[in-house]
Amino acid sequence: MKEIKNVLIVTREYQCSRTPKVGGTGVFYKNLCAELVKRGISVHIFLISKYTFDIEEDGVKIHSVKDIFKANPLLELLRSFTGKVKAFEQIHFKTYLSEKKIISDTISTWIRKNNLHFDIAETHDFDGLALSIPKTIPYVIRCHGSWSVLEKYFGYKKVHKGRVFCEKAAFKESKNIITISKYNETINKSLFDIKNPRLIYNGIDEKFYKPEENAEIIPKSVFYLGNLSFEKGAETVISAFIQLKKKYPEASLHFIGNPNHYPTYITEHIPDKETQNSIHFYGNKPGPEIVQLISKAEVVCFPSKGENFSLSLLEVMAMQKPVVCSSIDSFKEIIQEPVNGFIAEEGNFHEKISLIFEDDDLRNRISLNARKLIETRFGIDKMVDETIRYYQEII
Repeated sequence: MKEIKNVLIVTREYQCSRTPKVGGTGVFYKNLCAELVKRGISVHIFLISKYTFDIEEDGVKIHSVKDIFKANPLLELLRSFTGKVKAFEQIHFKTYLSEKKIISDTISTWIRKNNLHFDIAETHDFDGLALSIPKTIPYVIRCHGSWSVLEKYFGYKKVHKGRVFCEKAAFKESKNIITISKYNETINKSLFDIKNPRLIYNGIDEKFYKPEENAEIIPKSVFYLGNLSFEKGAETVISAFIQLKKKYPEASLHFIGNPNHYPTYITEHIPDKETQNSIHFYGNKPGPEIVQLISKAEVVCFPSKGENFSLSLLEVMAMQKPVVCSSIDSFKEIIQEPVNGFIAEEGNFHEKISLIFEDDDLRNRISLNARKLIETRFGIDKMVDETIRYYQEII
């Protein structure tokens, strides 16, 4: 097979010093690119963000351009107006396609100006950004979670029609597709009629996310990792905590991630001051601080109502922590109850958490099994090796 020497990532999310607050896709690409560089592969990021800059971090060269709509007020006005009127729907779609054409031309100019060559490119599924990759470069779409999927399967509202249109157009033109879980594969096949995708599970750095020796665990502590929202199950875990507090007065609830409106929600929905004072918000934290905080947890909950896949879940399991997850297909691909974690329905999270609180042997056993699973199936080396092999097949 041909050797992969130069890789281009086209993305709207990438975690670096200039864009520290990003979602899971941005963190994923930072981790993937760092590992590709370690293998001697040259990696360039073409990033569409709020800012224009050129930097190099961890051996990865990042070229960021300002979001096309934000950089062009007239185009932004046209997008907004046509998206609200059914009669102008086709113009709305053409506005989105024109954005992709502008990005494609910008990428081509950047490549030519800097005398760059790429063996392959990769992009995410949301926004149909694959339409922007110059046709001379072989490319792959990785299905992190499109707006089409979020709208149809996860209940997201007010998704721009132009985004959905471009996503469908991108999948129609694309032959090389990576799905990140069996559930992710099933729903994307159904929604976009994609053929022969390659399943490559996301992987995490199990050498970084590992058990902390001599960590002081907060007794009867429940942790939640991720931005707080209804869709992510914030209210589910709050309701479970209220039930737990009746049985375990010393129990505490800890949120790591963007709190959004939930500090106010707590004040308005929980009259008991002692319960209010037992709920802690830490906000967004960098990786090392997340490791320190999660090390103190007795149990970690993932009550999401819908996920393509969850890197946060893998990270917590790698840290040898017991987890209680909602009963959704992507979690059930990972969790085998009661071997390496627990699956809970909407109303019985507190019952599953109580099992972990009450049984030290059970807690220790599922924690050890969680770590073993990550080491054998979800390490980043395995994911990167499979990705490179797929790149080689494509070219």
